[in-house]
Amino acid sequence: MSILEKKLQDYAKLIVRIGVNVQKNQVVVINSIIEAYPLTRLVVEQSYKVGAKKVIINWNDGQITKANYSYQSLETLLDIPQYEIDHMNIPVVQDGACRINIGGNSPEMLKGVDSLKISEITKKNGIVFKSLRDWTMASKCQWTIAYYPSVEWAKIVFPKLPQEKAVTKLFDAIFKTVRVDGKNDPVLLWKKHNAETTKWAATLNKFNFDHLHFKNKLGTDVKIKLVKNHIWGSGEHKGDNNPVPNFTANLPTEEVWCMPDMFGLNGHVVATKPLSYSGNLIDKFWFDFKNGEVVKYDAKIGKKVLDEIFKIEGAKRTGEIALVPKTSPINLSKILFYATLFDENAACHIALGASYPSNLKDGTNMTSEELLKHNSNQSIVHIDFMFGSDDMNVFGFKEGKKPVQVMKNGLLVI
Repeated sequence: MSILEKKLQDYAKLIVRIGVNVQKNQVVVINSIIEAYPLTRLVVEQSYKVGAKKVIINWNDGQITKANYSYQSLETLLDIPQYEIDHMNIPVVQDGACRINIGGNSPEMLKGVDSLKISEITKKNGIVFKSLRDWTMASKCQWTIAYYPSVEWAKIVFPKLPQEKAVTKLFDAIFKTVRVDGKNDPVLLWKKHNAETTKWAATLNKFNFDHLHFKNKLGTDVKIKLVKNHIWGSGEHKGDNNPVPNFTANLPTEEVWCMPDMFGLNGHVVATKPLSYSGNLIDKFWFDFKNGEVVKYDAKIGKKVLDEIFKIEGAKRTGEIALVPKTSPINLSKILFYATLFDENAACHIALGASYPSNLKDGTNMTSEELLKHNSNQSIVHIDFMFGSDDMNVFGFKEGKKPVQVMKNGLLVI
């Protein structure tokens, strides 16, 4: 067995046992890019080894997706038959399946496609798959996201390398971020890592801050109010009053995150990394927030994409604030992955759009209308962008108490 084969086996084991934590007699749904078939086959095998009842595979191909977007009319693209909706919804919402997404398509997969089409399809998918999205975001099922290097993605991350070397280097980088080295058991390593981030979240919950103030030399200066009865989340995740076992939604994950008050952001935020959204890159961008809403923005690359995003209801308000220390192995790698899953775990980030109900006490038992009453943003999108830096300073404020420094020059100091 080659070292690559051993690492892929360990990666599959990690996805199944730590990522979604497959239970005996559970249905497993895998959505995978077609290039990831070597990993996906191993994930299927690992799922059955831990007792899965059935594994359902949904393949996707970036080039075919682009062809569909390019050549089908908008009317055709928006005509999503009920059988397609049921195929995605029923196994998870009705049959209790867990979800594994294996991505890795090019971050510029849809470059050149009409941005209006992308925006309208995003809105339509948000409507027809709302029950699935709500179910997932409320942690009523286990779910995880992992990545596999496609050739197109590798060439963007390492443009100066020959194709084969670029893919190999991206493989190595991914394995390092998920603590797969071919020698140690990644399951044990992740149990230790999750315990550490759980401690960070517990400490922040004890402080119960009213708001956080972020500031750095790049120009970010923003105050972010947290909702009342908020709960900080960490890598190992579980919904309130929920029989679903613990799972780790993102592989990798280095963050602790919370729910901002959708009316409580004020100030200027400068992005520190590009954002890949629906196959298009947005870069060198910034936002001005007033009473929680984006009131002014610009981007040197991808502004038209932002224009379309902000036509979506709730996208101008935020649903998540996350802390990531500069000691994150992803940040230390100095690699720009052009993929939110990785780049968001290299730096503090904010999500435009929907909140996670699990970040509010009893939130997973609330309806969308009830969550709104707690100033929890509701939207069909959840788009993370990175604004953390190595000189980021963060202070927490609680009425009647002295400010507490949470981060100093990019390091958690609580």
